[in-house]
Amino acid sequence: MAQAASITTAIRQLMSRGQPPKSTNPVRAAHAEFVAALAGNSPHPIHSAFDPADLDDRASHLQKVLAALHVYVDALTADLAKNIPAASVDRLYLDQLFEQFSSDALRVIRNAATEMRVRENRRAS
Repeated sequence: MAQAASITTAIRQLMSRGQPPKSTNPVRAAHAEFVAALAGNSPHPIHSAFDPADLDDRASHLQKVLAALHVYVDALTADLAKNIPAASVDRLYLDQLFEQFSSDALRVIRNAATEMRVRENRRAS
């Protein structure tokens, strides 16, 4: 918990320094955009362990984080691909792995929310 607080404090300090200088390096620019996307999209707290709406909110938050991370990872792999032999980095494969992971992670959370709704409906009837 203390580690999360120190990370949050560090991000806030970085973000309060104003806009970072414009970078001509695409990886640095992608990194700055990723950090800004994270700072601007803090997760809403889960209010109740039994509220599927909280899980929906968390899934939406995670979807935004993963989308921002995907842009960053794509910039990193593009930079790798242009600086090392082409056969060394299979960007399409890495992209597909990331898409599969993101899809699976979101599906787990959304399925849990759906399951909670089904249980609520069974109890109510």
